[in-house]
Amino acid sequence: MEKGDWAEASRLFEHALSLRPDRVELQVQHGHALKEMGRTDEALASYASASGSDDGLYHLGLLRVQSGDRYGGVEAWARLLERTPDHDAALLALTRYGLAHLLPRTTMNRLRMEHKDSLLRHIGALSSLVKRAQTLLQEDISRYDEIRPNLMLPAPEVDTSARAQIIIDAGQSQPAFVRATLLSLIGCTHSAWTAVVVASSEICDHPVASLADIDTRIGFVLPGAELEPSQGVAQLYISAGTTLHADALTWVIGLLSTQAAACMTDWDYCVANWDEPVRHFDPQFHGVFDLDWLLTTDFPPPLVAVRPDLADLRPRGPEQRRELLASISMSAGDVAHIPIPLASVSRIPGRAEAARQLGQDALIWSLQPAGFPPVAGPVIHGKLQIVDRPGRTPLTCGGKEGKEAVRVIIPTRDCADLLEPMVESLIAHADKTDLLRLTIVDNRSQEEATARLLSRLGRKDGIDIVSFDRPFNWSEINNAVAEGTSEELLVFANNDVAMLTPRWDRHLRAQLGRSDVGIVGSRLLYPDGSVQHAGMLMGLADGSPRHETGKDADDITSRLDRVRAVPAVTGAFMGVRREVFQRLGGFDAGQFAIAYNDVDLCLAARAVGLKVLYDPGIELIHYESRTRGFNDNRLKIAWDQGELRSLYEKWGEALLRNPHVSPWWTPTAPFMSIEAGRRDRVLDWMTSTAMGRQG
Repeated sequence: MEKGDWAEASRLFEHALSLRPDRVELQVQHGHALKEMGRTDEALASYASASGSDDGLYHLGLLRVQSGDRYGGVEAWARLLERTPDHDAALLALTRYGLAHLLPRTTMNRLRMEHKDSLLRHIGALSSLVKRAQTLLQEDISRYDEIRPNLMLPAPEVDTSARAQIIIDAGQSQPAFVRATLLSLIGCTHSAWTAVVVASSEICDHPVASLADIDTRIGFVLPGAELEPSQGVAQLYISAGTTLHADALTWVIGLLSTQAAACMTDWDYCVANWDEPVRHFDPQFHGVFDLDWLLTTDFPPPLVAVRPDLADLRPRGPEQRRELLASISMSAGDVAHIPIPLASVSRIPGRAEAARQLGQDALIWSLQPAGFPPVAGPVIHGKLQIVDRPGRTPLTCGGKEGKEAVRVIIPTRDCADLLEPMVESLIAHADKTDLLRLTIVDNRSQEEATARLLSRLGRKDGIDIVSFDRPFNWSEINNAVAEGTSEELLVFANNDVAMLTPRWDRHLRAQLGRSDVGIVGSRLLYPDGSVQHAGMLMGLADGSPRHETGKDADDITSRLDRVRAVPAVTGAFMGVRREVFQRLGGFDAGQFAIAYNDVDLCLAARAVGLKVLYDPGIELIHYESRTRGFNDNRLKIAWDQGELRSLYEKWGEALLRNPHVSPWWTPTAPFMSIEAGRRDRVLDWMTSTAMGRQG
């Protein structure tokens, strides 16, 4: 087995077992050999035969999980832990794969009792260390209000005479919210500004309007009134009840006077009771500006600022601010993002909320959270469209229905039981089968079932079978087929996926028809329905690229089911225009024969200004790594680390940067913990992304 001749090893173990069928350790070793040969069902049977031993039961559970049968794996490990409660490998595996919650309650209770004394000793020894680490390195998001002052980076130096004009939409608001916004403006460190409150006659007649008599920079007008432009460098659009940090105007003026056409900022929510400090909560941290996120979010940015020549002076509510940013993004230039919570959306004080209502009473929120869902249909003059999905986040896609031919390239080595349903699912779910061609590349398959399948598929229209009788090199295989074909759109696909989305090719054509998109990746699911791939994250934990995974029910940030720009996507199902693939030089077959070829191509696309798009509108089941197995031994891990090193040598720090995630999030716990002390990382993010404009 050490020589890697698994077929010979399997033969020897079969012979040994015929002589000593009672030797369970031989059954386990036979299972290892079968697993490495890709004969998963036989390996599972061999491990099951050895389930009388701890080793056999452990490997039975492990292979079940790796094959997509998570519940079956947990069942095997539960039986093992009932027998051997201190089996470290099983306990660690449950943690590593995030499956401990699936253990039967009786088993979990028994384990807790068995390990109680040991756990208490370890907890006692580690508790002080954990507290120190949390204090020094990261803060739980629940403590946001305490650490918020540490997130306020020093504002840039700007011309103190540079003027900003603020248009405040108060058409559906109330006096208390108008007052909060105006007082925050008066408190800004930059004083060269004017503000116009566009409000109902009730508000214009309310005492809050007397602030215009006290501060001549403030004015109140009725809806429809013509506003006088000021000779400024920034035009801000906010709603009444949005309060600004003291440095907000300075940041915006500094950015618009030197760099961007428009900008948004991070924000949070706040409530101000008279007898306690203003409480800020639920921060909304973002990465680089993402048009697809903007168009599908149900809460557009509460503060939008633009150069005065790019927009008129009419008031803009949340939907109109969304439209303005989207239009500028697609036409006039870059939209920047300041990664500092410079705006806060107000909630009325607790005592006001608890008071009795009188008829048409006060709103609780100045802007209702999740209160502005997008409307399905064409947007930005038809360049994009929003597609509604009942019960799910809407999709964005290109507004043009393409007619390009699609070439799907599928390298395979045996695994006929996966390849056949994969091919059938692609064809059955396609919108235009006459524009769909598949190339199946046979890389030294050995099984007779595979030969029969390939012979049968090769007789079908639209399917080409080619042989690649050389050592496996995923990049070389795909490059060769791409070079020898002519379809405008290319899809690189594994043989272990199954398409779930009707008319997937139509959606792909629309996305690849966008001028800003270079590569499109899909949403991949485990057989149990949990998400195996929702784009990749960079620079987390040990820094290597990681699939974004999870369950929709636990997705508090709505990332897993939203079209968005990402650092990279997997080559298990990846679409690209032929012209882009050729311009990028194809896959790097010299350095990335097995892994990271997809990441490398995505980094290359981003380097020339193209977007890598994760699109859950194309969804597949992924029976992960059935063909070449997992990196679960020294030989495979050593190779993987070598290719990862080549990737780092080629791309350097770009491999470690995650521009699409806020730099405030802790790398080990993104979206849950904040590292307020890492201002250096935030400043690096500002520089490397050109203040949120380049992903």
